[in-house]
Amino acid sequence: MLAPLAQRSDTTWFCCVSEPPDAAQEREGLFTTAADQGAEFDVVPVPLPADVYQPYYGRISNEVLWMLQHHMLGPGGYEMIDHVRYRAWSTGYFEANRRLAAQVKDTCVTPRAFLVQDYHLYPLPALLRRHFPNVPTLHFTHIPFPEPTVLRLLPRPWREAILHGMLGADLVGFQTEEDRQAFLACCKHTIGREVDFDAHTVQALDGRKVKVGAYPASVDPDALAQLRESPRLIEARERFAEARTEFSIVRVDRLDPSKNQLVGFKAFARLLETRPDLHGRVRFRAFLVPSRTDHTVYRDYRATIYREIDRINETFGPSSGYAPIEVYYTNDREQALAALERCDVLLVNSKEDGMNLVAKEWAIVATHPGVLVVSETAGVAEEAGDSALTVSPLDVEETTSALVRALEMPLAERDIRLHRFRTRVQTWTASHWLNAQLADLGIGGDG
Repeated sequence: MLAPLAQRSDTTWFCCVSEPPDAAQEREGLFTTAADQGAEFDVVPVPLPADVYQPYYGRISNEVLWMLQHHMLGPGGYEMIDHVRYRAWSTGYFEANRRLAAQVKDTCVTPRAFLVQDYHLYPLPALLRRHFPNVPTLHFTHIPFPEPTVLRLLPRPWREAILHGMLGADLVGFQTEEDRQAFLACCKHTIGREVDFDAHTVQALDGRKVKVGAYPASVDPDALAQLRESPRLIEARERFAEARTEFSIVRVDRLDPSKNQLVGFKAFARLLETRPDLHGRVRFRAFLVPSRTDHTVYRDYRATIYREIDRINETFGPSSGYAPIEVYYTNDREQALAALERCDVLLVNSKEDGMNLVAKEWAIVATHPGVLVVSETAGVAEEAGDSALTVSPLDVEETTSALVRALEMPLAERDIRLHRFRTRVQTWTASHWLNAQLADLGIGGDG
């Protein structure tokens, strides 16, 4: 979504990088180096020692903030804050943001604006403002933002640093109206700031009125059209055509507990249990993208998922004549898009999602009118609710019923629903998402 801006000659991308000091630490944590960054961007890598990067990226950003903001609370998610986490906050998370701000200060002479992205960099806008008080700054959060009662599960100094850090920006952006309202409520009830809920503004400590916007992330239809002509996608399309069944259900997401694959597979098993007439007629293609493989929680979740897949295939494979669930454990976008083109059902049953761009990609590339089954708690449900079948993410029976209804839906109704959603995506693309933020920041845009 940021590529049109990031590829411009007058744009510089700052990102934290780190190399593990030894092979043992490399196995224990995820690291990214300057060589990993896109060659098409003007990238300024901000080097962090491994003992700063891993607490910043792993222990706080992913193990605390990601889990909290996706309501992954308790065992298998965010459980508690101990002395290790306190140290990770100060010497990792906050230190990484401080070093990033210092690098920007030393590199930028006359910046036109700052666009700060996501939960890894909550303190950064306030740190930048100390050095560049008159430079327009945006902070955009790509994941759900928690309501005050959930944010209070963080230590008081942390949540205050997060909110005041974000209020260092002139414009704070979120995916949905619900996220925007949650942030406004946190500013009012957690740090006692003056909030105008009608004008969507918050008064910062220095007296500025910070604007708060909702900007649903979207896709680039033109780029998707070009990608569909790539040799790899054409090859995958032909391969899937050879193995086509009467019906196909597809899911594409990172192998992450918040994506809720387990409930989706259990709902599919329930479908096969209650509808033996569908045996041998329906296949579930699951594209599971490896994610955060250094975390024990993620590795355990992957093992649980594969056990469930094996159970289902062993139970219903003999009567189907093939494995009902086909797994692709890889990050192969062209292959996934080829499957999305012809699927009868796209299942997006995440426990919570900031948006979910897979659903929007499907709306653009689908050549066969399928049906979107989506969690009510996914951000995209705000835009797709009148086109999709919505489900409660933890309700196996409702998800099963939605899958059956989708498979049996008349072609004409499928076509109407898909057309309605596709039109909405085409009229609010990634360029609209970016330019709306730049315009509200007061610097215009031509992304």
